[in-house]
Amino acid sequence: MAEVSEPYPGGFNWVDLMTTDVESAREFYSTLLGCETVDNPVGDGFVYTLFTRNGKNIAGMSPMMPDMREQGVPPHWNSYVAVANVEEAAAKAASLGGTVIMPPMDVMEFGRMASIIDPTGAVLNLWEAKTHIGVDLIGEAGAYCWSELYTHDTEAASSFYCNLFGWVAQEVPGAGGMPYNLFTNDGAPAAGMLAIQPIWGEVPPNWTVYFGVENLDAALEQVQAMGGSMQVQPMSIPGIGRISLITDPQHVYVMLMELEQAA
Repeated sequence: MAEVSEPYPGGFNWVDLMTTDVESAREFYSTLLGCETVDNPVGDGFVYTLFTRNGKNIAGMSPMMPDMREQGVPPHWNSYVAVANVEEAAAKAASLGGTVIMPPMDVMEFGRMASIIDPTGAVLNLWEAKTHIGVDLIGEAGAYCWSELYTHDTEAASSFYCNLFGWVAQEVPGAGGMPYNLFTNDGAPAAGMLAIQPIWGEVPPNWTVYFGVENLDAALEQVQAMGGSMQVQPMSIPGIGRISLITDPQHVYVMLMELEQAA
């Protein structure tokens, strides 16, 4: 297993789902990823759910807040990047042209977080860990594997994130010959970026989450049997594996990845 023992500044370290139907999402993702769920009441009737595998945290889930529903915010996956100091990171994001939509705040004893919108319109969370470091497993079947930015302005986004986190950007071959921007953090792959294409339709800038699966074809059959749908046919990426874009029963977009096995 690819286990994580401590947060690494500049690396994605957590993902969580905000959904309109917790029980449906619980059944969908626990079946698809082969994981368990643990409910954690945190006060005022609010429950935060952890997806776990063998006692290791792989993701979180919470119900959509009433004010978000009223504003028309759709269910979605959130991505978090680890930072050493959330106040400093939020202030730096603002100085680089981002917008702080939720200022730094304590999340009980677990850590401190802030939410920002980058200059191209994508939302991202910043996480300063205390007792909760984030995912315990990463980069394998049944766990979070990757985060990818879709944006209308790759140049502006690249400048923002490279200055904010110290990432280095480079262009590499992507699926179907599409140019792909790879971000590295201290030399290790950190995230990807694609320009939103006109053929995609009205896609807003966003960070999309990837989860690993043992067998992509079998997983896609499960998705459709459980009320989800396949949005993009499976594609092969040499040296990486096979991927497909799906929606869950609440129409939340997420990528599935069957990782290529080492020879």
